[in-house]
Parts: sequence; C-alpha cells; structure tokens
Amino acid sequence: MKMFVAIAAAALAVPALAQGAGGVVLGEYGTFASRGECESALAHVRNDQRRNPDTRGSGYEDLSGSDFNRASRTTTRCERVGQTYSIVFYENGF
Repeated sequence: MKMFVAIAAAALAVPALAQGAGGVVLGEYGTFASRGECESALAHVRNDQRRNPDTRGSGYEDLSGSDFNRASRTTTRCERVGQTYSIVFYENGF
C-alpha cells in the first residue's frame, strides 16, 4: 500500500468520489466497517510511506520520516461515508 501523500498524488491523477468540504475519498484503499479498521489501514499506509520516500507524493520525498508523518496527519483522515469508513484526503488540510 502507498501512503496518504502518495494518496494525494493518486487522488489527483485518478477519478475519485468527492467528500464534503473539499475532501476526496481515496477509494483505492477500500472501505472499512469500523473507524478502527480504517485508522489501522491508514496507519499502515503512513508507516510504509514514512519508511520509503519513493512511495510518497511529489514534494514529500525529501522530508524526514517525522516531518512526513506530521504533514500526513494534517491532510488525510478516516471519515464515515454512508455506512462505511474511508480514507479521505484534503489537499489544503483540515
């Protein structure tokens, strides 16, 4: 799995479902029955990208792992969408 910032790049390159107030549902990561499952998947994606800068989105490759993690927490989160939870990206943060 890729991480949230790479998620951001993918969200801009791949059609996605709009989610209120400027958010984009990152459907390529699936949907989850509970917030806990979604948060766990998002944490896994973030950790993978923190360890491997090549999987991050443009402009994030040169950040330290901690700076990348900090940035990702301001733009990507899990939200309830209908009856499930999804990872949602906000280009300008939330």
